[in-house]
Amino acid sequence: MNLIPSRLQRRSSASRRAGLVRVAFSLAALAFADSVFPDIRGALVWIAGYTALAIGFQWLIHRDILAGEKRSIAMGLVDTTFLSYVVYLLGPASSVLPFVYLLIPVVNAASSATRSRVAMRLAGVAAFAYTGLLALTALNVVPHAPARPELLGLMPPIPQLVASGTLVVLSVLITTNIVLRQMLALDRMNARLAELSHLDELTGLCNRRQLLAELRRQLDRLARGGSFSVMMIDLDGFKRVNDELGHDAGDLLLIDIASALHHETRAVDLVARYGGDEFVVLLPDSSTEGTLAVAQRIVDAVARTSSERWSRIPVTASVGIALAEKGEDLGSLMRRADTQAYAAKRAGGDRFSIASHVVPTRSGVVPQPHASGSRSADAVPRHRNIVTK
Repeated sequence: MNLIPSRLQRRSSASRRAGLVRVAFSLAALAFADSVFPDIRGALVWIAGYTALAIGFQWLIHRDILAGEKRSIAMGLVDTTFLSYVVYLLGPASSVLPFVYLLIPVVNAASSATRSRVAMRLAGVAAFAYTGLLALTALNVVPHAPARPELLGLMPPIPQLVASGTLVVLSVLITTNIVLRQMLALDRMNARLAELSHLDELTGLCNRRQLLAELRRQLDRLARGGSFSVMMIDLDGFKRVNDELGHDAGDLLLIDIASALHHETRAVDLVARYGGDEFVVLLPDSSTEGTLAVAQRIVDAVARTSSERWSRIPVTASVGIALAEKGEDLGSLMRRADTQAYAAKRAGGDRFSIASHVVPTRSGVVPQPHASGSRSADAVPRHRNIVTK
């Protein structure tokens, strides 16, 4: 069961923030358009159109429509087109505005799940747009700086245009690449931190925090007609391993048992370390018979795993089962599972308990204790009849 927040969820939040920045920028440009471009009526139309598109994109982001790479590239193309128009009005080689091209690939890549493709494609588009604008200006296809009367008709020399184009293009491509590498490294770090916040460091299972969060979700689902059960697993005799062999040996056994629990459960089940030598298994949509079958496999697997790791110190499992009931809270559910685990332990361990029934293992294979210091692996199996109370 994958409970770590998905990368797409994190991108959705970043996309909303990037969209809000775009809307704020467009509204500011609209508010100051008259003072910046007093003699260019067409500029107001372009800015108003860009503002409308920015608000439209933000609506798409809010409704999660057309999410993904295509939307990010489309927004980047709109940003590049608008910026190119403003640069054309102010003169491509006569202001620092072309360096805003640096922001377009980075901002739009921040809101995309495919950072590399979005960032580098938009960087290429920005570089092409600026060099094309410089070429059109140099060939007198378009006037130079029509929004700045003092520069109108004063064509920058060709070396200045070439230098400007080289500097901006290299800055866009190199800076985008550097920032992209940092973003990807930060992605990996954030993913690792998110994973660690939900996993037990020793065993790699879900930790108690994540277990309780998922239990609350399952209780909400139960109220809508779902079903699930919970197993509390308390290890019998584990303290002897720590006392006689040391905590490192105990940690190795916990890792082995965690692996066994994971192997004996379904992909949709959640296995968590509850604390110390206690584990919890959450089984969504499992019948009573299915739950009992899993409990039996777990009891057998713990005994088998213990005998394979440290044969002279038997460690078994007392498993308490609680079938979730409508209307109960998290505390009541966990208390019932814990009570049943205690009942199984009180009955001798190496068994599971559900409601008023305490069920020994079918196989009854339990390593017999040997004298202290003996490490013989020739454990003699002891068979018990199934007894219910």
